[in-house]
Amino acid sequence: MLDARLTETIDLEALSAHARIDKFRLCRAFVNRSASRRIPTVTHRRVALAQDLLAHGMSQTEVAARVGFYDQSLLHRHVKRILGFTPGAFARATA
Repeated sequence: MLDARLTETIDLEALSAHARIDKFRLCRAFVNRSASRRIPTVTHRRVALAQDLLAHGMSQTEVAARVGFYDQSLLHRHVKRILGFTPGAFARATA
């Protein structure tokens, strides 16, 4: 479900309903299995998708909207935190 709806906002209730288990049990199981929380996992996947789109010449504004970030500044913040450089630097390096 996370992969299929990566660019959408997915709340815990929807995830737990999809998995057919209590939301607290889902959180514990997810952390135990993936050693991470739901939000960082989705963010990392969105940044990976953003890398691909930036490498194909898409603008940062369009990439932010396409991968599910609210705006370009959020894309910038997450790419810099996760990859260590800005989306612009990544785009220039892959051009």
